[in-house]
Amino acid sequence: MSTFLTVVLAVTGMVLATRDPRRLLPGVLLTIAGTSLLLSIVDLLVGTGAMLIPIPDRIRDITWALLLLLVPVLAGVGLGCALVANGIVMMRREGRSLANRLSLLAGVGVLGVLAAGIIVALSGWIEAAIGLFLLIGPVGYVGMGFVAYLCWSAVYARLARRAPAPSAVIALGSGLRPDGSVPPLLAQRVRSGVTTLQRFPDAVLVLSGGQGDDEPRSEAAAMREFAASIGAPSERLLVESASRTTEQNLTLTRDLLADRGITGPVLAVTSDYHAFRAATLLRTLGITGHAIGARTARYYLPSALLREYLALLRDHRLLNTIALATLMAPLLTFMFVSITPF
Repeated sequence: MSTFLTVVLAVTGMVLATRDPRRLLPGVLLTIAGTSLLLSIVDLLVGTGAMLIPIPDRIRDITWALLLLLVPVLAGVGLGCALVANGIVMMRREGRSLANRLSLLAGVGVLGVLAAGIIVALSGWIEAAIGLFLLIGPVGYVGMGFVAYLCWSAVYARLARRAPAPSAVIALGSGLRPDGSVPPLLAQRVRSGVTTLQRFPDAVLVLSGGQGDDEPRSEAAAMREFAASIGAPSERLLVESASRTTEQNLTLTRDLLADRGITGPVLAVTSDYHAFRAATLLRTLGITGHAIGARTARYYLPSALLREYLALLRDHRLLNTIALATLMAPLLTFMFVSITPF
């Protein structure tokens, strides 16, 4: 990529981030620009002979081959094994639901693609090699998007902490225990919400969460009880107990605040892995404010981040469907031509 285009992407990403960091596009542009810059630095070091001791062409070619082939393969093996190990831990500690198996499935997928590539390379199967090559587009789209999501959500977490004083703090609900008590994940959200409330004496704390089919009471009721038990003043607590999704959390809370004449920005408090998506929903719903996250156990993060990224893709399903369909078109065309007799 040319230096000019790299600069354009970087500047555009920073301008968009300054206007509103609650979307992924700035992160995508800055990730592409950063990747281009990194490749340019590597090329400067091993490809131009501009060092004190010029590098022979043969050594340069071998170095690039190692960088482009061996390093990604080793990184892929390491990532795949780590995801599989995390998936096993998740199933042991959290159960065997599909959401808890995401890191395991992702790890198996990464290792499977690498194994397929090695087998095809050793067998010399031309059709399969072309098919795998044509998969680079859609896989790269999803993979680059995930990298951008991880990097930009980390940047956004720092930006959100500097948000102006809110008129309301919103603690977003999650599941309760079978007996209706607050589990550790939700307790962290409420505790963070109460701590945040103490920093802003003019704000109220909204406990938002409805009653699931397997819950004996609403999440909001349990959250309010827990908040009061750790010192939150009852006169500054509001309850929204009808929502079942994050979007409903925010929409119904907005209506609740409007009915009470409370205007101004809000600050949503959720788990750290969920904060960026909550922020994107605030933007989509036209609600002024940001989202911050309470800490989550490290073993829980890989599956949770994968789940949130998939939800983010779903939230923008039209754009992503068009992009993936376009990138898949060459592969589908090749497969059609390969199996159609002439």
